[in-house]
Amino acid sequence: MTLSTFKPRAWAQDHGTSDVAGLRAITTSEGAEAAVFRVATAIALLHALDDAFFDRQPGVPWNQHWLAGLLSVVIAVSAFLAFPSLRPGLRAGVAFVFGSLATVNGTLHLIHIFKLGPSDSDVTGVLAFAAGMVLIALSFWIPWRHRGERTSTRKRRWVIRVIALGAGLLVFYGFVFPTSMAIIVTHKYREPIGSPPNAYYQAVSFPSSDGLELSGWYHPSRNRAAVIIVHGAGGDRTGATAHAELLAGHGYGVLVYDARGRGESEGSPIGFGWDWPKDVAGALAFLQQRPDVDPERIGGLGLSRGADVLIQVAAQDKRLKAVVSDGATGGSFADYRNQGQAAEGPPFYFAMYTAARVLSGASPAKPLKEQVARVSPTPLLLISTGGNLPVELGFNRIYAGAAHEPYELWELPDVNHTAAIRERPNEYERRVIDLFDAALLERSP
Repeated sequence: MTLSTFKPRAWAQDHGTSDVAGLRAITTSEGAEAAVFRVATAIALLHALDDAFFDRQPGVPWNQHWLAGLLSVVIAVSAFLAFPSLRPGLRAGVAFVFGSLATVNGTLHLIHIFKLGPSDSDVTGVLAFAAGMVLIALSFWIPWRHRGERTSTRKRRWVIRVIALGAGLLVFYGFVFPTSMAIIVTHKYREPIGSPPNAYYQAVSFPSSDGLELSGWYHPSRNRAAVIIVHGAGGDRTGATAHAELLAGHGYGVLVYDARGRGESEGSPIGFGWDWPKDVAGALAFLQQRPDVDPERIGGLGLSRGADVLIQVAAQDKRLKAVVSDGATGGSFADYRNQGQAAEGPPFYFAMYTAARVLSGASPAKPLKEQVARVSPTPLLLISTGGNLPVELGFNRIYAGAAHEPYELWELPDVNHTAAIRERPNEYERRVIDLFDAALLERSP
């Protein structure tokens, strides 16, 4: 007998009025659960659409995030329709997944508001956070409210709980956690830039090769050579000022800028560095037009994700005459598979990078192991640390094994990620400046 064919009078004759009241209570409870789920999910969907189509980042076309918006609608509508007919355990699981993702997204907006005040899609982001918390609460309420239903023995109930826990952990590791990481990487809020390190830096702007307006600082050259600095995944130009000062102190022109979606530059953020080579192409074009710079004397220094990006650029664009890669790791599933972290294709990396592709509207480049082999004859210095990111050592050994001369691998197992400039300042200065002096100024070390 289904709820749709249930007849209270016939049930009462066989089971008594107390059972009728109990079944009515269950039916009412399930209706309330569906109503709460639908309202909260609709609020989360409103923010997803606002983020994708209405309050877009500056310079982002309306259709860049069409796939993310479409999937949000399809998944939400499917859940609206299916939720009431699901068993309690599945209802709880769906509510938890939806709630977790909405809460992660909303948390980024809350942090932005507390730090900088509200803007853009922060209003719907806060609503999404509240909706996510409601859905998570609902995911705990449902199994408690329906505990013991449809199970005849205590043993069977515990078996079901153990199976549900195992399945839940798999879903969390294989979908919720990696998708949450993808949300963070593609929705990092901007932070204020402030003033340049000193009065010698000029505020500049230039277009990326795909038309975004990028902002940065430029320190003029005193030796006719210049270096582009590309910052890391979650940062902006302010994270590269120490490196800029080091190079400027040796007479080099230095361009530090905000990658797309970061700081004051247009575009959507994508912490995996996808599409950042288009920013570097714009930076190269900017320096080639500078009267104080010889177009044949331009190098690049990349930090963390910026190191990955400069390897990609140097493999294709020979306008870069020397590259320092400080802290390269991997920016795609293929990179991690080459390193051995994803040799068997675990769901975490695959889900994270797939979700990032959907959310960002961008795609990764070819694996760095393949690209580093094409950097030659451009001189390349691979700086690899292992203090707080041991996996970096493995990545760079692979890249060194694939690279062709001239290249050098400098390993620092006890130094933290991109911290050699602080933890080994004298040797860092010597190695970096020696590379650029030899390649850009034709000076012997």
